[in-house]
Amino acid sequence: MKSIIAMLLLAATGLSLFACTSGGGDSETTDGSSSASDSSGTETTAQETTSADETTAATENEEDEDYYGYLFVYFTGNDASQERVFYALSKDGKNFRALNGGEYILRSKSGTRCIRDPFIFKGEDGYYYMIATDMRSSLGWNSNNSLITWKSEDLIEWTDETIIEIDGICAKTKNTDRAWAPQVIYDPDRGEYMIYFALHSTYTGSATVMYYAYTADMKTLTTDPELLFAPSSGNSAIDADIIYNETDGLYYMFYKDETSGGIKLTSSATLTGGYSDTDAVLVSQSGLAVEGSCTFKNIDGSGWTLIADAYTSGYFTMSVADTLESMSFTSLSSSDFSFNFTPRHGYVIPITEEQYKALLEAYPYSGS
Repeated sequence: MKSIIAMLLLAATGLSLFACTSGGGDSETTDGSSSASDSSGTETTAQETTSADETTAATENEEDEDYYGYLFVYFTGNDASQERVFYALSKDGKNFRALNGGEYILRSKSGTRCIRDPFIFKGEDGYYYMIATDMRSSLGWNSNNSLITWKSEDLIEWTDETIIEIDGICAKTKNTDRAWAPQVIYDPDRGEYMIYFALHSTYTGSATVMYYAYTADMKTLTTDPELLFAPSSGNSAIDADIIYNETDGLYYMFYKDETSGGIKLTSSATLTGGYSDTDAVLVSQSGLAVEGSCTFKNIDGSGWTLIADAYTSGYFTMSVADTLESMSFTSLSSSDFSFNFTPRHGYVIPITEEQYKALLEAYPYSGS
Protein backbone atom coordinates (compact mmCIF):
# COMPACT_ATOMS: atom_id res chain seq x y z
CA MET A 1 0.00 0.00 0.00
CA LYS A 2 2.90 2.33 0.80
CA SER A 3 4.27 1.85 -2.71
CA ILE A 4 0.92 2.79 -4.24
CA ILE A 5 0.70 5.98 -2.18
CA ALA A 6 4.28 6.90 -3.05
CA MET A 7 3.69 6.46 -6.75
CA LEU A 8 0.45 8.47 -6.60
CA LEU A 9 2.21 11.33 -4.84
CA LEU A 10 5.04 11.23 -7.36
CA ALA A 11 2.61 11.35 -10.26
CA ALA A 12 0.53 14.11 -8.66
CA THR A 13 3.44 16.44 -8.07
CA GLY A 14 4.78 15.97 -11.58
CA LEU A 15 8.25 15.79 -10.05
CA SER A 16 11.06 16.18 -12.58
CA LEU A 17 13.85 13.78 -11.67
CA PHE A 18 17.45 14.67 -12.34
CA ALA A 19 19.15 12.03 -14.48
CA CYS A 20 22.64 11.50 -13.11
CA THR A 21 23.92 9.61 -16.11
CA SER A 22 22.95 7.24 -18.90
CA GLY A 23 24.91 4.82 -21.02
CA GLY A 24 24.95 3.98 -24.68
CA GLY A 25 23.99 0.58 -26.06
CA ASP A 26 26.08 -1.04 -28.76
CA SER A 27 24.75 -3.45 -31.35
CA GLU A 28 28.01 -5.29 -32.05
CA THR A 29 28.56 -8.85 -30.82
CA THR A 30 31.72 -10.73 -29.97
CA ASP A 31 31.04 -13.66 -32.22
CA GLY A 32 28.63 -14.95 -34.80
CA SER A 33 27.03 -17.57 -32.61
CA SER A 34 23.48 -17.42 -31.33
CA SER A 35 21.60 -19.35 -28.69
CA ALA A 36 18.00 -18.69 -27.66
CA SER A 37 17.09 -14.99 -27.65
CA ASP A 38 19.54 -12.08 -27.76
CA SER A 39 18.80 -8.67 -26.30
CA SER A 40 17.67 -5.91 -28.60
CA GLY A 41 20.51 -3.54 -27.73
CA THR A 42 17.97 -0.71 -27.82
CA GLU A 43 18.37 2.16 -25.37
CA THR A 44 16.39 5.25 -24.60
CA THR A 45 17.07 7.90 -21.98
CA ALA A 46 13.49 9.08 -21.58
CA GLN A 47 11.93 8.12 -18.28
CA GLU A 48 9.09 5.63 -18.68
CA THR A 49 6.11 6.32 -16.45
CA THR A 50 3.40 4.04 -15.18
CA SER A 51 -0.10 5.21 -14.37
CA ALA A 52 -1.48 4.87 -10.85
CA ASP A 53 -4.08 2.40 -12.12
CA GLU A 54 -1.42 0.19 -13.68
CA THR A 55 0.68 0.31 -10.52
CA THR A 56 -2.33 -0.61 -8.38
CA ALA A 57 -3.18 -3.53 -10.65
CA ALA A 58 0.42 -4.77 -10.65
CA THR A 59 0.60 -4.64 -6.85
CA GLU A 60 -2.69 -6.45 -6.40
CA ASN A 61 -1.62 -9.13 -8.86
CA GLU A 62 1.64 -9.60 -6.95
CA GLU A 63 -0.24 -10.04 -3.68
CA ASP A 64 -2.60 -12.60 -5.23
CA GLU A 65 0.19 -14.56 -6.97
CA ASP A 66 -0.04 -18.34 -6.57
CA TYR A 67 3.55 -19.47 -6.94
CA TYR A 68 4.46 -22.87 -8.32
CA GLY A 69 8.25 -22.97 -8.55
CA TYR A 70 11.50 -21.02 -8.80
CA LEU A 71 13.61 -19.48 -11.56
CA PHE A 72 17.36 -19.27 -10.99
CA VAL A 73 19.25 -16.73 -13.15
CA TYR A 74 23.06 -17.03 -13.11
CA PHE A 75 26.33 -17.04 -15.03
CA THR A 76 28.73 -19.99 -15.14
CA GLY A 77 32.40 -18.98 -15.25
CA ASN A 78 35.24 -16.68 -16.26
CA ASP A 79 35.38 -17.43 -19.98
CA ALA A 80 33.56 -14.95 -22.22
CA SER A 81 31.24 -17.74 -23.36
CA GLN A 82 30.24 -18.28 -19.71
CA GLU A 83 29.76 -14.62 -18.84
CA ARG A 84 26.18 -14.66 -20.08
CA VAL A 85 22.76 -15.26 -18.56
CA PHE A 86 21.68 -18.85 -17.92
CA TYR A 87 18.38 -20.20 -16.54
CA ALA A 88 17.43 -23.09 -14.26
CA LEU A 89 14.08 -24.20 -12.81
CA SER A 90 13.06 -25.87 -9.57
CA LYS A 91 9.73 -26.88 -8.08
CA ASP A 92 10.95 -27.35 -4.52
CA GLY A 93 13.67 -24.69 -4.26
CA LYS A 94 16.29 -27.33 -3.52
CA ASN A 95 16.80 -29.25 -6.76
CA PHE A 96 17.52 -27.08 -9.80
CA ARG A 97 17.83 -28.17 -13.42
CA ALA A 98 19.36 -26.05 -16.19
CA LEU A 99 17.13 -24.90 -19.04
CA ASN A 100 18.01 -24.75 -22.74
CA GLY A 101 20.21 -27.81 -22.46
CA GLY A 102 22.61 -25.82 -20.31
CA GLU A 103 23.17 -23.21 -23.03
CA TYR A 104 22.85 -19.48 -22.37
CA ILE A 105 19.57 -17.59 -22.60
CA LEU A 106 20.80 -14.01 -23.02
CA ARG A 107 24.07 -12.32 -23.90
CA SER A 108 25.15 -8.71 -23.74
CA LYS A 109 25.52 -6.65 -26.90
CA SER A 110 26.78 -3.54 -25.10
CA GLY A 111 29.78 -2.43 -23.07
CA THR A 112 32.19 -5.32 -22.58
CA ARG A 113 29.72 -7.74 -24.25
CA CYS A 114 30.02 -9.89 -21.14
CA ILE A 115 28.02 -9.96 -17.92
CA ARG A 116 28.45 -11.36 -14.44
CA ASP A 117 26.28 -11.54 -11.30
CA PRO A 118 22.80 -11.22 -12.86
CA PHE A 119 20.01 -10.12 -10.51
CA ILE A 120 16.32 -10.36 -11.41
CA PHE A 121 13.20 -8.87 -9.83
CA LYS A 122 9.60 -7.97 -10.59
CA GLY A 123 9.04 -4.23 -10.83
CA GLU A 124 6.18 -2.18 -9.46
CA ASP A 125 4.84 -1.89 -13.03
CA GLY A 126 4.49 -5.67 -13.41
CA TYR A 127 7.52 -6.00 -15.71
CA TYR A 128 10.60 -8.01 -14.83
CA TYR A 129 13.99 -6.33 -14.74
CA MET A 130 17.49 -7.75 -14.79
CA ILE A 131 20.67 -5.93 -13.78
CA ALA A 132 24.22 -7.26 -13.93
CA THR A 133 27.90 -6.41 -13.76
CA ASP A 134 29.15 -5.23 -17.17
CA MET A 135 32.48 -7.04 -17.10
CA ARG A 136 34.78 -9.31 -19.06
CA SER A 137 37.00 -10.96 -16.47
CA SER A 138 39.75 -11.71 -19.00
CA LEU A 139 40.45 -7.96 -18.99
CA GLY A 140 41.25 -8.11 -15.27
CA TRP A 141 39.42 -7.77 -11.95
CA ASN A 142 39.82 -3.99 -12.05
CA SER A 143 38.33 -3.44 -15.49
CA ASN A 144 34.66 -2.89 -14.67
CA ASN A 145 33.09 0.59 -14.47
CA SER A 146 29.43 0.21 -15.42
CA LEU A 147 26.24 -1.78 -14.90
CA ILE A 148 23.82 -3.20 -17.47
CA THR A 149 20.04 -3.67 -17.40
CA TRP A 150 17.20 -5.32 -19.35
CA LYS A 151 13.40 -5.43 -19.19
CA SER A 152 10.93 -8.27 -19.90
CA GLU A 153 7.21 -8.84 -19.82
CA ASP A 154 7.33 -12.65 -19.82
CA LEU A 155 10.85 -13.69 -18.66
CA ILE A 156 11.48 -15.02 -22.17
CA GLU A 157 12.09 -11.98 -24.36
CA TRP A 158 14.41 -9.31 -22.94
CA THR A 159 14.61 -5.77 -24.34
CA ASP A 160 15.87 -2.27 -23.49
CA GLU A 161 19.47 -3.30 -22.90
CA THR A 162 21.03 -0.26 -21.26
CA ILE A 163 24.47 0.56 -19.91
CA ILE A 164 24.50 2.60 -16.69
CA GLU A 165 27.87 4.29 -16.33
CA ILE A 166 29.30 4.57 -12.82
CA ASP A 167 32.87 5.74 -13.44
CA GLY A 168 33.32 9.48 -13.03
CA ILE A 169 29.68 10.50 -12.69
CA CYS A 170 30.54 12.17 -9.37
CA ALA A 171 33.57 12.68 -7.11
CA LYS A 172 32.94 9.44 -5.20
CA THR A 173 33.05 7.33 -8.38
CA LYS A 174 36.15 8.90 -9.96
CA ASN A 175 38.30 6.19 -11.54
CA THR A 176 35.83 3.44 -10.75
CA ASP A 177 37.32 0.10 -11.74
CA ARG A 178 34.85 -2.11 -9.86
CA ALA A 179 31.07 -1.74 -9.89
CA TRP A 180 30.21 -5.27 -8.90
CA ALA A 181 27.13 -7.40 -8.34
CA PRO A 182 24.32 -4.81 -8.52
CA GLN A 183 20.98 -5.58 -6.91
CA VAL A 184 17.75 -3.64 -6.55
CA ILE A 185 15.13 -3.03 -3.89
CA TYR A 186 12.07 -0.81 -4.19
CA ASP A 187 11.86 2.12 -1.77
CA PRO A 188 8.15 2.89 -1.23
CA ASP A 189 8.89 6.06 0.71
CA ARG A 190 10.78 7.54 -2.23
CA GLY A 191 8.77 5.84 -4.99
CA GLU A 192 11.94 4.71 -6.79
CA TYR A 193 14.24 1.73 -7.03
CA MET A 194 17.47 1.68 -5.04
CA ILE A 195 20.35 0.07 -6.93
CA TYR A 196 23.16 -1.05 -4.63
CA PHE A 197 26.52 -2.45 -5.68
CA ALA A 198 30.13 -2.95 -4.56
CA LEU A 199 32.30 0.01 -5.55
CA HIS A 200 36.04 0.53 -5.80
CA SER A 201 37.25 3.96 -6.89
CA THR A 202 39.83 6.58 -5.98
CA TYR A 203 37.44 7.75 -3.25
CA THR A 204 37.08 4.31 -1.59
CA GLY A 205 40.85 3.82 -1.38
CA SER A 206 42.02 0.24 -1.02
CA ALA A 207 38.60 -1.11 -0.02
CA THR A 208 35.69 -2.26 -2.17
CA VAL A 209 32.51 -1.38 -0.28
CA MET A 210 28.76 -1.04 -0.80
CA TYR A 211 27.26 2.05 -2.46
CA TYR A 212 23.74 2.87 -3.64
CA ALA A 213 21.93 5.20 -6.03
CA TYR A 214 18.28 5.66 -7.02
CA THR A 215 16.57 5.16 -10.35
CA ALA A 216 13.00 5.56 -11.57
CA ASP A 217 13.32 3.63 -14.83
CA MET A 218 16.27 1.21 -14.43
CA LYS A 219 18.06 3.16 -17.16
CA THR A 220 19.22 6.41 -15.59
CA LEU A 221 20.25 7.35 -12.07
CA THR A 222 18.36 10.11 -10.28
CA THR A 223 20.96 10.51 -7.50
CA ASP A 224 24.72 10.31 -7.22
CA PRO A 225 26.02 7.12 -5.60
CA GLU A 226 26.39 7.30 -1.80
CA LEU A 227 27.95 5.00 0.77
CA LEU A 228 25.60 2.23 1.96
CA PHE A 229 27.90 0.07 4.08
CA ALA A 230 31.59 -0.30 4.86
CA PRO A 231 33.15 -2.46 7.60
CA SER A 232 34.56 -0.50 10.53
CA SER A 233 37.83 -2.41 10.03
CA GLY A 234 38.44 -0.62 6.76
CA ASN A 235 38.37 -3.92 4.88
CA SER A 236 36.14 -4.80 1.92
CA ALA A 237 32.54 -5.98 1.82
CA ILE A 238 30.86 -7.00 -1.43
CA ASP A 239 27.87 -8.90 -2.88
CA ALA A 240 25.17 -7.44 -0.63
CA ASP A 241 21.63 -8.87 -0.71
CA ILE A 242 18.99 -6.81 1.11
CA ILE A 243 15.60 -8.20 2.13
CA TYR A 244 12.79 -6.29 3.80
CA ASN A 245 11.23 -8.44 6.52
CA GLU A 246 7.57 -7.63 7.05
CA THR A 247 7.50 -9.50 10.37
CA ASP A 248 9.68 -7.00 12.25
CA GLY A 249 9.95 -4.14 9.75
CA LEU A 250 13.72 -4.42 9.45
CA TYR A 251 16.01 -4.60 6.43
CA TYR A 252 18.32 -7.62 6.54
CA MET A 253 21.56 -7.36 4.59
CA PHE A 254 23.64 -10.40 3.69
CA TYR A 255 27.14 -9.58 2.44
CA LYS A 256 30.49 -11.18 1.75
CA ASP A 257 32.92 -10.19 4.46
CA GLU A 258 36.33 -10.16 2.81
CA THR A 259 38.02 -10.46 6.21
CA SER A 260 36.48 -13.83 7.09
CA GLY A 261 35.74 -14.86 3.51
CA GLY A 262 32.20 -15.83 4.49
CA ILE A 263 28.64 -14.50 4.32
CA LYS A 264 27.59 -12.27 7.21
CA LEU A 265 24.16 -10.93 8.13
CA THR A 266 23.26 -7.60 9.70
CA SER A 267 20.08 -5.57 9.90
CA SER A 268 18.84 -1.98 10.00
CA ALA A 269 15.58 -0.12 10.50
CA THR A 270 16.61 2.15 7.60
CA LEU A 271 17.09 1.03 4.02
CA THR A 272 19.93 3.38 3.10
CA GLY A 273 22.09 3.07 6.21
CA GLY A 274 22.47 1.88 9.77
CA TYR A 275 24.01 -1.49 8.89
CA SER A 276 26.83 -2.44 11.27
CA ASP A 277 29.51 -5.10 11.09
CA THR A 278 29.91 -5.07 14.86
CA ASP A 279 26.64 -6.95 15.35
CA ALA A 280 26.84 -8.95 12.10
CA VAL A 281 26.82 -12.74 12.38
CA LEU A 282 28.41 -15.36 10.15
CA VAL A 283 25.67 -17.36 8.41
CA SER A 284 27.88 -19.48 6.14
CA GLN A 285 30.14 -22.37 7.08
CA SER A 286 33.14 -21.19 9.07
CA GLY A 287 36.40 -21.43 7.15
CA LEU A 288 34.73 -21.86 3.74
CA ALA A 289 35.24 -19.11 1.15
CA VAL A 290 31.84 -18.19 -0.30
CA GLU A 291 30.36 -15.21 -2.12
CA GLY A 292 27.40 -14.19 -4.28
CA SER A 293 24.75 -15.21 -1.76
CA CYS A 294 21.04 -15.19 -2.56
CA THR A 295 18.35 -15.59 0.09
CA PHE A 296 14.79 -16.32 -1.01
CA LYS A 297 11.52 -16.95 0.78
CA ASN A 298 10.18 -20.50 0.40
CA ILE A 299 6.84 -20.49 -1.41
CA ASP A 300 5.49 -23.25 0.85
CA GLY A 301 5.81 -20.95 3.86
CA SER A 302 8.54 -23.04 5.49
CA GLY A 303 10.98 -20.16 5.94
CA TRP A 304 14.02 -19.00 4.01
CA THR A 305 16.74 -20.57 1.85
CA LEU A 306 20.26 -19.20 1.44
CA ILE A 307 22.48 -20.29 -1.45
CA ALA A 308 26.05 -19.15 -2.06
CA ASP A 309 28.96 -19.76 -4.41
CA ALA A 310 31.89 -21.63 -2.83
CA TYR A 311 33.95 -20.15 -5.63
CA THR A 312 37.31 -21.67 -4.68
CA SER A 313 35.77 -25.13 -4.28
CA GLY A 314 33.62 -25.30 -7.43
CA TYR A 315 30.22 -25.91 -5.86
CA PHE A 316 27.21 -24.16 -4.34
CA THR A 317 26.11 -24.31 -0.72
CA MET A 318 22.55 -24.25 0.62
CA SER A 319 21.24 -23.52 4.11
CA VAL A 320 17.82 -22.80 5.62
CA ALA A 321 16.23 -20.75 8.40
CA ASP A 322 12.73 -20.58 9.84
CA THR A 323 12.91 -16.80 10.20
CA LEU A 324 15.24 -13.94 9.34
CA GLU A 325 14.92 -12.61 12.89
CA SER A 326 16.82 -15.62 14.21
CA MET A 327 19.85 -14.60 12.14
CA SER A 328 20.80 -18.28 12.12
CA PHE A 329 20.95 -20.62 9.11
CA THR A 330 21.45 -24.39 9.15
CA SER A 331 23.62 -25.87 6.39
CA LEU A 332 22.06 -28.64 4.32
CA SER A 333 23.94 -31.78 3.33
CA SER A 334 24.91 -31.99 -0.35
CA SER A 335 22.50 -34.93 -0.59
CA ASP A 336 19.57 -32.64 0.31
CA PHE A 337 19.85 -30.39 -2.76
CA SER A 338 21.21 -30.51 -6.29
CA PHE A 339 22.24 -28.50 -9.35
CA ASN A 340 22.84 -30.40 -12.60
CA PHE A 341 25.16 -27.56 -13.63
CA THR A 342 27.87 -25.46 -11.97
CA PRO A 343 26.44 -22.00 -11.30
CA ARG A 344 28.20 -18.85 -10.25
CA HIS A 345 26.66 -15.73 -8.70
CA GLY A 346 22.97 -15.29 -9.57
CA TYR A 347 19.50 -14.90 -8.10
CA VAL A 348 16.31 -16.90 -7.49
CA ILE A 349 12.73 -15.63 -7.79
CA PRO A 350 9.34 -17.38 -7.41
CA ILE A 351 7.24 -17.97 -10.54
CA THR A 352 3.74 -19.19 -11.33
CA GLU A 353 2.85 -22.49 -12.95
CA GLU A 354 2.02 -20.68 -16.20
CA GLN A 355 5.45 -19.02 -16.22
CA TYR A 356 7.16 -22.30 -15.30
CA LYS A 357 5.56 -24.15 -18.22
CA ALA A 358 6.18 -21.27 -20.66
CA LEU A 359 9.87 -21.18 -19.76
CA LEU A 360 10.16 -24.94 -20.10
CA GLU A 361 8.50 -24.79 -23.51
CA ALA A 362 10.73 -21.93 -24.70
CA TYR A 363 13.96 -23.39 -23.30
CA PRO A 364 13.57 -27.17 -22.81
CA TYR A 365 15.89 -29.08 -20.49
CA SER A 366 17.20 -31.08 -23.43
CA GLY A 367 17.72 -28.02 -25.57
CA SER A 368 15.81 -29.71 -28.42
